[in-house]
Amino acid sequence: MMRITGKTRIFPIIGSPVSTVFSPPAFNIAFLERGLDIVMVPMEIPAKQVNGFWELLRGSANLIGCSVTYPHKQAAFAAMDACTPRAARLGAVNTVRCENGQLIGDATDGLAMCAAIDLTGTPIKHGVAHVLGAGGGAGIAIVDALCERGISELVLGETDEFRAQSVRDLLAQFWPDVTVSTSSKPSAILINATTLGKSSGDAMPFGAEMIRSAVLVCDAVTRDTPTALCATANAHNKPTVSGDQMGQCQIDVQLEFVTG
Repeated sequence: MMRITGKTRIFPIIGSPVSTVFSPPAFNIAFLERGLDIVMVPMEIPAKQVNGFWELLRGSANLIGCSVTYPHKQAAFAAMDACTPRAARLGAVNTVRCENGQLIGDATDGLAMCAAIDLTGTPIKHGVAHVLGAGGGAGIAIVDALCERGISELVLGETDEFRAQSVRDLLAQFWPDVTVSTSSKPSAILINATTLGKSSGDAMPFGAEMIRSAVLVCDAVTRDTPTALCATANAHNKPTVSGDQMGQCQIDVQLEFVTG
């Protein structure tokens, strides 16, 4: 059992709404397993109050940082004293470390997906990936992380033209050697970074033929039961990465950044 004392350090997750986040139980189990006297608690912070939260974070000795979810990732980036090159490229922060009154930020969503892919044994370097929802918050972070890991070719799926242009701009500025395609290729890593699959009546993100020709099928959606995408991929004997598996890897990469 977790025993909270006056010495326990706090690592909150902030957002609005924050009631649906799955992180606190998983993080608190991880803290126990690692013997860390740290607790994660959810904090509902409205957008108009978030600047006050950053001041609290700077001034509290037992707040070691925070995890950041919707809609505060861009506001977090603007509030940082320093951030990783990854977060600077994306203009967003989802993990904050407090360091002598300074706030240091990182963007770990893409790292978490890549770590989950690594666990399947599927190589990223020199590969091809098709990312659906590539311009969204998680999608663009995944695209950037794949490029950082040496992906050769990307197929980008994004229905919002503003977001689509954002991911094209990112690639043109920072990853010009990565080939951008408009149609799916065989032997691709398929990644769903949309919310399709959250509800049982949602359309499938990828068709059956694309799943059959893929080497790996990944879904960033988290839910209690397998999404239709992962279930279909499993039926075709394809390795999968679920949103829950990505979430477990998120714990590792965030804790490494915050606690070392």
